[in-house]
Amino acid sequence: MADILSQEEIDALLSATENDADAAGAGTDSELGGLEEAGLQRIVTSYDFKHPARVNKDQLRTLENLHDNFARLLSSTFSGAMRAVVDVDTAFVDQTTYAEFIMSLSNPSCSYQFTLGPTNGQAIIDFAMPVVFAFVDRIFGGKGSSQGVEARQLTPIEIGVINRIVKRVIEDLEATWEPMLRVEISDIELETNPEFMQITAASEIVILLAFEVNSTNASGLVSLCYPFFTLESILPRLGQQSYVRTNRMNQQELRGRNFSRLEKTYVPIKAELARGRATFGELQQLRVGDVIKLDTDIDQKAVVYVNEEPKFEAIAGRRGRRNAVLITNEIPRDDEYLVKNRSRAVLD
Repeated sequence: MADILSQEEIDALLSATENDADAAGAGTDSELGGLEEAGLQRIVTSYDFKHPARVNKDQLRTLENLHDNFARLLSSTFSGAMRAVVDVDTAFVDQTTYAEFIMSLSNPSCSYQFTLGPTNGQAIIDFAMPVVFAFVDRIFGGKGSSQGVEARQLTPIEIGVINRIVKRVIEDLEATWEPMLRVEISDIELETNPEFMQITAASEIVILLAFEVNSTNASGLVSLCYPFFTLESILPRLGQQSYVRTNRMNQQELRGRNFSRLEKTYVPIKAELARGRATFGELQQLRVGDVIKLDTDIDQKAVVYVNEEPKFEAIAGRRGRRNAVLITNEIPRDDEYLVKNRSRAVLD
């Protein structure tokens, strides 16, 4: 059986412990005093437990530089969709929690969640509603403005229009990652209620990149959200500063990619069968059955205009129940001006 300490022995142990603590405290104070006398101070670094920095500054800077190219590609894609100049610039790159990112989105929203291969992690790209309604207005014949449009759900027709633009945006995002690694984006889904997008835990850290979109009649943000675990396997590569130079596409590959983008660009075309001039008074006197004499010869071919520029000569006809033209040859570049002003030259 173990011996039982007496009260005197207990008091002696307690007093010895207190003396040791006082001696240690005095030593610490004396050491601090010595540091202060030497002009040295302790460096205190703040640490936010709610927003821990999972990605260092160098990796964030590399990620920002990588997506500056995405901003340029977005500018080209949006300009083609709006048929006007659209500027896209990187607004900011930040680390925040997934809950705060979801709270920053509007409801309803236009957000697409997708899987980023080969990491198989999910990410989100959100388009501000003013930008979305500006695209819809422009594509359906408006000026590309979202003023006066209240926040509402997108209609199925509007979703179809936006989906075509998003398809090209996704291709731009794949091209953005191309210098670092080949990625394939899949499982793209539209979600109009941000609360239903649960791609990670609410407290998980995400990398948020915001791009400012400015056109003549509208402006807004495009937000790109990467959860930390989606980029975790890629982070070591983000520290490499020479990836852009070492993996840059060669000229032939770049040309092929640009040609592929041009093939998907919509341009207006029209066929001009004949031309003529008449005074306003002559037009007022026209009645049903009157014949208008044109300045174009009967054997002269029709002219096909591409974006108001004459490009081809053709023969008018029908294909099934639709009017059509058969392109016979291309108009030389040097003759485009003459063809465009043919009727004016004939009259003069």
